[in-house]
Amino acid sequence: MDEKRLLQELEEIAEKLSIAIRYDDLMGMDFKVKGGLCNLRGQNVIIMDRRMPPRERIDLLVLVLRKFDLSPIFMKPYVRLIIGDASEIQDKGTRRNL
Repeated sequence: MDEKRLLQELEEIAEKLSIAIRYDDLMGMDFKVKGGLCNLRGQNVIIMDRRMPPRERIDLLVLVLRKFDLSPIFMKPYVRLIIGDASEIQDKGTRRNL
C-alpha cells in the first residue's frame, strides 16, 4: 500500500473515532512541535504541521490511534498490523514529538 493511500486510511479511522485532524502551520511558532493529540472544547483533535511529509504524518497518526480502542473499527488487516506494531516508529524518535 502506498503512503498516500495509507494516510487516507488512517485519517478515515480517526474520523470514525470522531477525532478531528487539523493541518496548520506549526513551524513558524516560537516552539518546535510537529503535532500531536489535544482536546479542544471537549473534542479530540490531532494537529499536524501542514509541511510534514506523508511518512511523518503516518507515523504520528499511528502513534495517536494506538491510544484508542480500535476493536470495533473495521480496517484492512495491513492497516491494523501497522497500528499494532508502532514500536519501530517509536525507535525513530517520533514519539517524543507528541
